[in-house]
Amino acid sequence: MKTALPKLLLALPLVAACAALAAQETTTDAGYGKTRQQAIEVCKPDGQRAYLARLVCPDQSHPKFERQGSVGPRNDLPKDLPQEQMMQRLLGDRFAPLAEGATDHHMIDAYGVQCGKTNHTLYLDLYHCHTPAPDTAPEGFTILR
Repeated sequence: MKTALPKLLLALPLVAACAALAAQETTTDAGYGKTRQQAIEVCKPDGQRAYLARLVCPDQSHPKFERQGSVGPRNDLPKDLPQEQMMQRLLGDRFAPLAEGATDHHMIDAYGVQCGKTNHTLYLDLYHCHTPAPDTAPEGFTILR
């Protein structure tokens, strides 16, 4: 009596590879996460670290990352904005959802991300707690779901 076990064992690596590919997604937008205007939207510092921990380098390793600091608002404030309005936009209820059509002036953090000997800078906006964590990755990376 023949058994299907040898064929099944041969198929396991293929099944595992397909499952791994299904767990990863990339983005087609070349600027995603690579400029402050196209910052990756996450929730709080823990969300920044959790997102970066899910990234996968081109060689399938996980990158090393370190916060480099704040790089200013996502979008420049109008030059003629009175001081009081400027402070309100920068320091108001930063975790509230943006109003429909409102310009995002959240402060953006830069992270140094290292894949082997290659260094990248990624930009993250930690004030988007009203949306799910993103399942897309910057160009050149994949992300675990």
